[in-house]
Amino acid sequence: MPLGLKPRVWLMTFGHLVIDSNNALLFALLPVFVPLIHINFAQAGSLVTVLLMTSSVTQPVFGYLQDRWPLMPLSAGGLLVAGAAMAATGFVTTYPVMLALVVVAGLGVAAFHPQAVAQAARASADRPGWGISIFFSGGSTGTGLMAFAIVPAAALVGPRATLLALVGAVVAAALFARAYRTWLPGVRVVNGPTAAASMRPVALPVSLLLAVSILRSAVMTAYLTFLPTLVVLKTGSFALGATALAVFVLSGTVGALAGGVFANQFGGAAVVLVSLVGGFALLLPAPWLPGPILVPWMVVAGVLVFASEAQVTALAQRLLPGFVGVASSLMMGVGLGLGNAGGLIAGVIADQRGVAFALTATTLLLAGAIAAAAGYMFSMRRIPPRAMAVQA
Repeated sequence: MPLGLKPRVWLMTFGHLVIDSNNALLFALLPVFVPLIHINFAQAGSLVTVLLMTSSVTQPVFGYLQDRWPLMPLSAGGLLVAGAAMAATGFVTTYPVMLALVVVAGLGVAAFHPQAVAQAARASADRPGWGISIFFSGGSTGTGLMAFAIVPAAALVGPRATLLALVGAVVAAALFARAYRTWLPGVRVVNGPTAAASMRPVALPVSLLLAVSILRSAVMTAYLTFLPTLVVLKTGSFALGATALAVFVLSGTVGALAGGVFANQFGGAAVVLVSLVGGFALLLPAPWLPGPILVPWMVVAGVLVFASEAQVTALAQRLLPGFVGVASSLMMGVGLGLGNAGGLIAGVIADQRGVAFALTATTLLLAGAIAAAAGYMFSMRRIPPRAMAVQA
């Protein structure tokens, strides 16, 4: 077993790589779509926000379906729907049609995540922090690789290069469909507590983790949306802008893996706090750096700030072990979804004060995330172990 993890973890990670590569089509090609469909920065930010928010805030619905009917082919269907919708974006010439496709793609992404992360968690039950980190690394790897691939593809064939999204979707969906007969079942508790009842004793730490997810996501969405544009404005190079996005996201793969390693040694909460503090220190001055320095700077910043993403979800799963799908969809769905408004907020500010000022202002939200992470660590001292054990 590679790195001590079961094949099921690697299958889920591959699916995560494919599904999250769709986001890069919008991130990397946003400087192309802006003049193509005649939109401003606020509308550009709204496209990213709608994609990420739709793919996130609807996840609790799919998380409930996953926990109730675990054999429903949600993840395979999500891969196909998201891939087809994003592949069609390259043929769009109007903002309303682009917005509609983004909504459909977001629903496909939302259908994929709760079931896939639940399978990854169950397959790595003996090493949850590490297994979930591997799963999350697939997402950042997919986004980074697509950012690298889509730019030269678009240079060759134009915006219709977005058809590339359909290739991976079909392959991954076929592999997922084949694996359903060996799907790993969840823990079933006869006459056990409901999700709402399980939430009550851990409501405070779950809420604080949700705050971390929202605020951290707002900052990350702002950078994912406007980092390529920032670099293009500084250097005039579209290719360098896409490269900056790609290396930033790919550094997240290193960050996710490092976060898993350190979580096994020092605990997930400590990793989250250090990640947020380090990320805040590096992202705050980043928008004002010269173009040549900005790209390597964002590599280091990406390693730090991405290290906390998987651990927030893993911590929530431990608080609600009997409802892994619900816990995952709260952090990856509601948390990331509400935080995805950061793209729209940054776009509105950018129209008034410029992209660099907008990114700096949005980065200040990490101060709130740091406070919430510290609050979570304090609140856990007051939660008796039996409050969580009774759910399992």
